[in-house]
Amino acid sequence: MLKRHQVTEVPELRAALEIARAAWPEETSTTKLIYRLASEGAKHLASDAAIERQARRDKVAALAGRHPSKLGPYYLEELRREWDR
Repeated sequence: MLKRHQVTEVPELRAALEIARAAWPEETSTTKLIYRLASEGAKHLASDAAIERQARRDKVAALAGRHPSKLGPYYLEELRREWDR
């Protein structure tokens, strides 16, 4: 079942609708303009989030291996041997 939402045309929404009308002059329905604004906004936010995730991955990859362990090359093997005791 689809939910319906009531939206009050506050000044920010009015400004967004004016921009939308200029971008999509063929669309005369305010309801459809609000839908398109929400849809395009969601795509933009999803794209921004994906870009930020990739930027974090790139930073981690750039740092990987730059700071060698101060614990020595066999630290993990020695630690695991201690666990078996």
